[in-house]
Amino acid sequence: MKSHSLARELIALGEALLSAPNVETKNISSLLKMESQSSIQRKEMGMGITTMAHLSKYSKAEWIEFAEAHKIPINFNERDSSRNIMGKIMSYLAENESEMKRVRESVVDEGGSSNRLNSAFSILLRGNS
Repeated sequence: MKSHSLARELIALGEALLSAPNVETKNISSLLKMESQSSIQRKEMGMGITTMAHLSKYSKAEWIEFAEAHKIPINFNERDSSRNIMGKIMSYLAENESEMKRVRESVVDEGGSSNRLNSAFSILLRGNS
């Protein structure tokens, strides 16, 4: 390696250290662990988003059936699209941790609603267990 290449690598390392939290040098390894966890979270988020995109393809009737089968108390009207209903279900579960756990268990048991939707939903909830 030539000196200018080494200098560029050291500058990049310095910039990375400056952008990270200010910790004692003996604790620098904790920064690597934080970055590794952040990378895992980004991967999980990517999987969740692609699963959400897949879930958005289910019909309004399937989402209504899903909400009713899992006793999710949401209000919907005729003008709501399937994505509106999906969003209401997601919002309700995000605000009610105990309900998310209950629905997760119910989905695992495949309690009566669309098996396709239960399977897709169980993948999404898997990351939140």
